[in-house]
Amino acid sequence: MSTTARQALILTAILWLAVSYGSYIVAELIAGRTGFVQDLPVDLPAVLLVALLAYGLYPVAERTASGSPIVRGTAILAAVIVVAFAQSIINMIENRILGVIPALDAAHLPLIRERFGRNFLAHLYLCSATGTLFIFLVEARRAESLRLERVRAEALAADARMAALSLQMNPHFLFNALNGVSSLIISGDPEAAETMVNRLADFLRRTLKADPATPVPLSEEFATVDAYLRIEQARFEERMQVEIDCPADLRDIAVPSLLLQPLAENAVKHGVARSRRPVTIRVTARRENAMLVLSVEDDALSTLDAAPGLGIGNGNIAQRLRARYGARASISTRAGPQGFTAEIRIPLD
Repeated sequence: MSTTARQALILTAILWLAVSYGSYIVAELIAGRTGFVQDLPVDLPAVLLVALLAYGLYPVAERTASGSPIVRGTAILAAVIVVAFAQSIINMIENRILGVIPALDAAHLPLIRERFGRNFLAHLYLCSATGTLFIFLVEARRAESLRLERVRAEALAADARMAALSLQMNPHFLFNALNGVSSLIISGDPEAAETMVNRLADFLRRTLKADPATPVPLSEEFATVDAYLRIEQARFEERMQVEIDCPADLRDIAVPSLLLQPLAENAVKHGVARSRRPVTIRVTARRENAMLVLSVEDDALSTLDAAPGLGIGNGNIAQRLRARYGARASISTRAGPQGFTAEIRIPLD
């Protein structure tokens, strides 16, 4: 049983014991009657059983949490009527045991109807209050869960930024980039060396400026991953080709920043670096119905030995997507004859 379910059970017991049975005792005392003390062995189990039936409204409130207000309200109202009816029957059995209703026959039918109607109305009111309390309890739990998801998303975003900063300060990465610049200068190609320096500066500027908790236009995300891949391209020279395709009609769509960086890094590390032949890395975006599909793929044959799945970096991406979009977004990987592909799906609405 979850913490919220336990809280609901405790609140139900308190509510029905205090309001239903407590009000009855107070009324009896005001009227100067103390017979309720003798009836306690029958009354108390009946009240607890009635309260247990009222607790049955909690699963209804929980399971209809994601439904529309009309669907949820209809479901709660129907459950309230059913529970109140069952509770009234229990009260009728209790009244018969205590002798309040002498017999279940035609002669006492008016009394039976009067008692049942009065009990049903009272239970209907109290069940409605109980159902409303459960709705607030479930919504409070959902709000807290969303808050925790946002906190986790911010933590994961911070981790992503730290990973990007780690990459920036990685001696091997900087060494390879600067070694590429040095090679271009030695080979007598200062223009290419200047281009390389500008790419490195552009990449450092973009990742230092990026806030993973703040969405960015898709064009900005593609520019960041392009800057990274162009730097790595200088390291592998003709062994690595880069293709970037971000259609004009998708460039202004907001996406989480630094989302493609781990995928591009994986393609370089597990695709290009392990392959002896030229490898092409493609980063593409496309629209499929109401979904934005982002793909990072390489055609390195060596990746065919890798089992499709989610590594640490990809797992963090999955959690960031889940925290922001819920179950509507996803990340998947697959290996095939043409290489390895990582694909992110984000809802456009």
